[in-house]
Amino acid sequence: MAFVNPGILWLLSLNIIPIIIHLFHFRRYKTLYFSSLQFIQKIDQENKSTKKLKQIIVLITRMIALSVIIIAFAQPYLPLKNGQGNAGKNVISIYIDNSFSMTAKGVEGELISEAREIARQIIEKAPIDCKIILHTNKLNGLEKRLLTKIEALEQLDKVKECPIARDIDEIINWEREFIARLNNEQIRLNNVQHVLISDFQKETFKTTKLSADNTGSYYPIQVTAQSQANLYIDSIYFASPLQKAGDQNELFVRVKNDSDIDAINVEIKIELGKQKRAMFADIKANSTLNTSFNYTNNQPGTYEGSAEIKDKQLYWDDNYYFNVEVAKESRVLIINGESESQSMPKVFSIEPFYKLSSVSELSYTSDLAEQADLILVNGINDISSGLAADLVRLSEEGHSIGLFPGEKINLTSWNNLLSELELPSLGNIVTTGNSINAIDYKNPFFIGVFDKEKEDLNLPAIMKSYKVIGSNQSPAYPLLSQRNGNPLLLKSPGNKSNYLFTSSLASSFGNFTQNAIFPAIILRIGELSKRKLPQFVTIGKDSKILIYNSLNAEKPIRLVNKSVDFIPPRQNFKSISSISISGTEAVEKLIAGSYKVVEDDELGSLAINYDRKESSSETMNEKQIVAAFENSGIKNCTFKAVLNGQSTTQIKLDKPVEYWRIFIVIGLIFLLIEMALLKFWK
Repeated sequence: MAFVNPGILWLLSLNIIPIIIHLFHFRRYKTLYFSSLQFIQKIDQENKSTKKLKQIIVLITRMIALSVIIIAFAQPYLPLKNGQGNAGKNVISIYIDNSFSMTAKGVEGELISEAREIARQIIEKAPIDCKIILHTNKLNGLEKRLLTKIEALEQLDKVKECPIARDIDEIINWEREFIARLNNEQIRLNNVQHVLISDFQKETFKTTKLSADNTGSYYPIQVTAQSQANLYIDSIYFASPLQKAGDQNELFVRVKNDSDIDAINVEIKIELGKQKRAMFADIKANSTLNTSFNYTNNQPGTYEGSAEIKDKQLYWDDNYYFNVEVAKESRVLIINGESESQSMPKVFSIEPFYKLSSVSELSYTSDLAEQADLILVNGINDISSGLAADLVRLSEEGHSIGLFPGEKINLTSWNNLLSELELPSLGNIVTTGNSINAIDYKNPFFIGVFDKEKEDLNLPAIMKSYKVIGSNQSPAYPLLSQRNGNPLLLKSPGNKSNYLFTSSLASSFGNFTQNAIFPAIILRIGELSKRKLPQFVTIGKDSKILIYNSLNAEKPIRLVNKSVDFIPPRQNFKSISSISISGTEAVEKLIAGSYKVVEDDELGSLAINYDRKESSSETMNEKQIVAAFENSGIKNCTFKAVLNGQSTTQIKLDKPVEYWRIFIVIGLIFLLIEMALLKFWK
């Protein structure tokens, strides 16, 4: 037997009180005066024995009544047994989806309010010995706790919406990891119930990373919005990634209507610095509108911008913030090797915007590279360990790296470098099937490079190239490919700008440098290589935002606007720093908008947006949800849909046997027996 409140059991010591009453009340002698002794003589000796017996029985009934009532308040129960026969804690793990999609309106208010109420019912009806794991999309250290029912109810009132959207497999794996840790700490858990309260959007419902589970029970509970329509700004992008003073550019705004009803006369507002634009448009049901605005910034500097619409259903994705940094110049460093191409420096002489430095491999110094936005390796056969280490460090610090191999490269030295730059390895030279496939004009790299798409574009002849090894396993993605399947031009994944050309620019490998596509691609790499703050970032996702013009590594970097003054985590490198907005504190304190990046002085502007992951409001249905769990090897899954604001039924848990009511009844019985003894036993 176990007790919910074992600390109350010390009150059993109060049984000393009936004993004291017995000793001082029933054994207290009184002096009686009689006129005659004839009445005393009539007292039978048996009556004395009976009275003593009555006193002992009354004492016992009082002690039993007091003891069982105290035990009742300690709430005794018989714990459940696990498969090994050892008692374990009964646990309910409750996940409340508090992403922005849960701010949609349900019958009883916002969906997140419905979710809290459902969780409250489950907690209140949980077994007396039950422990609660209450967690949300934050998944922080504060949520890794076993709570009592009272603690869980208190914590429940603190659950608010947040900008983080998690995949369901990430949620469940977090639960499993925490439970496994508790078991490793000898905190035995029994009968773990996984309650998942969400709208179960398709974008976040993924079970591909779940393993089978035959021990726990899963209860997905779906809350449903009155309307799944959403009108939102999906993204923005520019015709040219490089903003130069005096040049006209074009800003594109993509608006999505995620609804079965046409959106009529939607106002789209654009602000960029002091320039303002507005237009009205109709957006058909379940379609996307792409609109554009032309603008010119005549002076170098950073300009804050925003795009805005109005939507009655969901509000958090109605604004999109961005920055435009109009650059004065961009610095390029070319490191030449034995097979250098003379055409490469000539490309940058076309544009006075680029400030070019060109050195041989032997004359290279890291100081030269520190000042450059783009470093190009031009025809080096054997990359020294010192140069390789520098290139890796420079890449980490936000410099762009372009690698153009020589005619007879040392595969070992090159592949060591490529591995560090997240690019695939090179193998032996391939001499067949090297002609270039058609250009993918929809690839973001090529948008704006050519005036118009041409099916009959005169492409260069590639006679030889180095075989790319493990391209299917590499995270790098190809920008140009050859007919033999071998990539010709690759870029590293993510925000890093590392490029690999798998052929040599030497004439023995082809005529790539004599074709018009060569300067177009080289200049596009240059355009994408300007070191600057990103045009926009996402709360909860961006963990490394590079700050290039920091002057004092000891000072905190602050993000400041009218309502927020936030100090993000900072890391310092040799010549730059980085900040992160992916942590819990950033999620809780930052809101979407434009921020000044401040050290002692202002370092620039940063545009911060909410993740659009949940903007698409399409949800899973019961059949899809149950099938996804079963396909992952989770057979014990019970689905519940909460419709029209109805309450959820109690989840049927294996409860321990509770005895406190029995002890209350026993205590009352013994109190009645005591009263009867005192009243009727004379």
